[in-house]
Amino acid sequence: MTGGRLGLVRSDLQVVLPAWVTARLLLAAAWLAVRLAGPGSGGGPRPVDRGLLAWDGDWYQSLLVHGYDGVPAEGVRFFPGFVLAGRLADAILPGGPGVALVVLANVSALVATVLLHRLVVLETGNRALARRAVWALSLFPPAFVLAWAYGEGLFLALAVGVLLCARRERWLTVALLALGAGLVRPTGALLAVPVLAAVWRPTAGSGRLPERIAAVMAGPAGVGIFVWWASAHFDEAFIPMNVQRRLRGDPVNPIRRLVDGVGELFGGEALGDGLHIVAVATLLALLAVLLRRWPLRYGAFAASCLVVALAADNLNSLERYALNGVPFVLAVATLGSRRRLGPAVVLFSAAAMPTLAALAWWGSYVP
Repeated sequence: MTGGRLGLVRSDLQVVLPAWVTARLLLAAAWLAVRLAGPGSGGGPRPVDRGLLAWDGDWYQSLLVHGYDGVPAEGVRFFPGFVLAGRLADAILPGGPGVALVVLANVSALVATVLLHRLVVLETGNRALARRAVWALSLFPPAFVLAWAYGEGLFLALAVGVLLCARRERWLTVALLALGAGLVRPTGALLAVPVLAAVWRPTAGSGRLPERIAAVMAGPAGVGIFVWWASAHFDEAFIPMNVQRRLRGDPVNPIRRLVDGVGELFGGEALGDGLHIVAVATLLALLAVLLRRWPLRYGAFAASCLVVALAADNLNSLERYALNGVPFVLAVATLGSRRRLGPAVVLFSAAAMPTLAALAWWGSYVP
């Protein structure tokens, strides 16, 4: 690595590390608060007892250790990219599979934040906005999973890498990163949306047509590879999607689901799906900012992630699924540029992120 690149990495880390560390300190405080609160009303174990391996983290650890044949059939809904990378990390790091997954998740989140900083600087030339984007991602309310043993950090590192390389028109690199993203999360298929917009934008260079086609198709191909393997291995077509559908319900009309959710705000689900609708309203406002202030590919990707998340009868984890649509944080950073809104945005995120984490550790919120 040349001195210039080392200097660039050092400069990036000086911007990114304060936000990355602050987020983890807030999460440590949330974990301690829940831990000190004692057992829940049922007296049984709670997710807080599993720490950073709570909820899906336990699934990923089991998959790393036992493989898909060694866990209940429900585990096939988890894509293999994070598990395979975790096995590599486990072979290198001491401490066992759990430590490997947590370290991988946190380092991936750091890389994703560095790449986001570079993307915003490249796209706008505004370093202040890039710094705000770093904080927006680190403190985005569902971003507590970036410190947990979840695949979101690795997915975001690959997805932001796709957006960055698409901006630079490095199509083969886009294809490799998008293929990896498709193996980490099914949302990787949606990366075809911003890449297609980047390929077709009027200012795009010529480039080779096969490279451009590969860049667009790589995300869906990554998803397809795992779905094909799982379908053949378990002798059930589309089994990852079928398992997910059993948990989240059959696909529904997103608009109808949104209308029903508004009614749930005033019924028995006010503290369940009703609160998710408040999150959806916020995301829609952010989407409007994206579509007005940023190139189309960013808003299109965020919108596709939101539509897919809404096309489920069960809205559990909706906020985390929206985090996969990482351009939402660009809209947060844009709003933070306004003198009156900036402090409020930071304070809200700094309170909401550890609060959601505490609720998830308590067992009241499904991350």
